[in-house]
Amino acid sequence: MGSTSVSNTTDIDALGLNPANIMMQRHGTNGKFYFSMIVNTGLQTKSKYLSVDFYNSYLAAENQVLTDQDKSKILNEASDEISYGIASFRVFGAVLNAGAPGSFGLSIDETFRGNFAIARDVFDLALYGNVPDRTYSALGTKADGYWVREINLSYANMIRPKKSFIDRFSFGVAVKPQFGIYYLETKENNLTITTNSQAQIFGTGNITLLYSGLTDEINFKFSTQNSGFGLGFDAGANVGIKTLAKNLYLDLGFSVTDIGYVSWTKNTANYFYDGNFAITDITDPAQRDSLKNYLKETKTPVASFTNSLPTQFRLGGTLRIFSGAHGSKDNHEMGSISLDYVQGISENLGGSTKPYVGLGFEYNIGKVVSPRAGFVFGGEVDFLATLGLGIDTGPVIIDLGTGNIASIFTPKTTTKLSFGLDLKFRI
Repeated sequence: MGSTSVSNTTDIDALGLNPANIMMQRHGTNGKFYFSMIVNTGLQTKSKYLSVDFYNSYLAAENQVLTDQDKSKILNEASDEISYGIASFRVFGAVLNAGAPGSFGLSIDETFRGNFAIARDVFDLALYGNVPDRTYSALGTKADGYWVREINLSYANMIRPKKSFIDRFSFGVAVKPQFGIYYLETKENNLTITTNSQAQIFGTGNITLLYSGLTDEINFKFSTQNSGFGLGFDAGANVGIKTLAKNLYLDLGFSVTDIGYVSWTKNTANYFYDGNFAITDITDPAQRDSLKNYLKETKTPVASFTNSLPTQFRLGGTLRIFSGAHGSKDNHEMGSISLDYVQGISENLGGSTKPYVGLGFEYNIGKVVSPRAGFVFGGEVDFLATLGLGIDTGPVIIDLGTGNIASIFTPKTTTKLSFGLDLKFRI
């Protein structure tokens, strides 16, 4: 639904987006307990060039032979472009609606995020080889990534004002311990390589990587341990207004999420690669064979460091359209229209300060099937059309969706792959 969430999410799906909504349920339902295990996952990628077809055409073959046209296409499309990827996996989620004491939520989420970019000169050198009397710069080439495990402890309650146009006022808060698993950041890259007509090669500059993880060196493994710890906080509200018209209901939502930090304390180190070298005779086998050793790695332990979480503000509303007047027998929610404005204030840990607007639509076919669609304007994606489907069978609820319709109809050519799956149970 166009990445809208602040006013239209319910129960488990509201965790991490608007804690006030965990006590909200779809119209006509009255579940006391919602839970999900394992089957709640999502994947999103964003790139201007990287697709399945691009990989298969230029990178997949073992002895790939590229034409001049292929090389030109790679150089023009892929140079200096940042590609992102994010994967999320909810190990467990639950919401208990306890009546007057309020609603309580719990989830355990794994989040993996990475990005990389390759400078034009690096592509040029790899595709065409070294040209005499030219300097190649690796400036702009980088790779960053992290893996964080989050525990979300949420609470929500509501107030029903008397003799007011406000039907109810819901509020919620969340405390979220953060367990950092791995962190990698390219702190500096000013490496240059110069060749001349005398077949000599000279390097200057360096590359510095900042690392924290479970292993002594930069390699990865799955584990239940952590190398960093922090805290995050969410707060939100949802106001229900029923007096617009007899068959209309308006939800207005606001939330601020991920106020907090992660401190990385285990195996924290700078990896310094010294790029100052000189090869005076490329025909000398000894010098040629030792080229791979010229980028010298120096590992220097550093003090613990801290990243702020990618804080976001959300503001929006959902207009619900019913088949009859409020409180009438067998009243049915026919559909809804949602609008969100989202503003990030931090670029740490994969955040973005580019705002976006989401517009979403839902149409309910009876009480079971709910097709969904929407649009996203701005942010890191510029524009996307979205598509989803909800299936509510009573005790079992299934939600499928994509943040980019091209992921369904042209999955091999899309450079912005997106899909999500949510399976939860209502008791």
